Amino acid sequence: MKKVVLMIFLALAGCVTAGPPVDKAKMAEGYYTKGLAYLEEKNLELASVEFNRSIQMDSSYKRSYYGLGIISDYQGNLDNARKYYEKAIDQDENFSEAYNALGVVYFKQQKWKEAIKAFNKALANKLYTTPHIPYINLGDLYMARKDYPKAIEAYRQSLQFVNLELTVQKLGTAFFEAGRVKEAISEFQEGVGMSPQNASMRFSLAVALLKDGNKKSALTEFKKAADLAPRSEVARKANDYIKTLR
Repeated sequence: MKKVVLMIFLALAGCVTAGPPVDKAKMAEGYYTKGLAYLEEKNLELASVEFNRSIQMDSSYKRSYYGLGIISDYQGNLDNARKYYEKAIDQDENFSEAYNALGVVYFKQQKWKEAIKAFNKALANKLYTTPHIPYINLGDLYMARKDYPKAIEAYRQSLQFVNLELTVQKLGTAFFEAGRVKEAISEFQEGVGMSPQNASMRFSLAVALLKDGNKKSALTEFKKAADLAPRSEVARKANDYIKTLR
């Protein structure tokens, strides 16, 4: 019945005087906006419907391919995610967000060279507004490979664009794993200054202080970490250190 109604509607539409031309790009954007709203609500099914409608309206609308890639990534279907991100890039070779997302997919698949290439492609676009993100991802990749000097450099590059406490903690961790404990302490102290209520940052600082031989200051930070997040895994680990240090 639905098909009949649709065919009748189309036939009638053909009989009337033609109206203004349909702006397919504008309609595609509208469907994409609806899909994005559903995606933010974690309603993946409806988001997918709207993104596909967007592409049906305008097959060159890159952001809807990108949205479908995000959905596939959420669902753990990395091969599909990769294909959608590549389709988005086919529409715009300077689509840095899609390159970054593609790099994350390769990272998850442990395809290191491909991931690095994708992240660097994202960074090659000088008009990219959030370059700190692929730099963080590059840092995480190098940390996974235990290449701490390159991780340090990537996190430092990220901090030149946006000074996030998350990145400060990652940089401190990279210094710590590289055996550069005093530099790690300096970063963690900066992080505590940025966010005094961050229990994880204080725990990291405490471990670094202990490694540096400063047991008294380490104990103070372990106590603060445990107090800030009393029911967390951080608190459990901090309390284990406290018992050992007493």
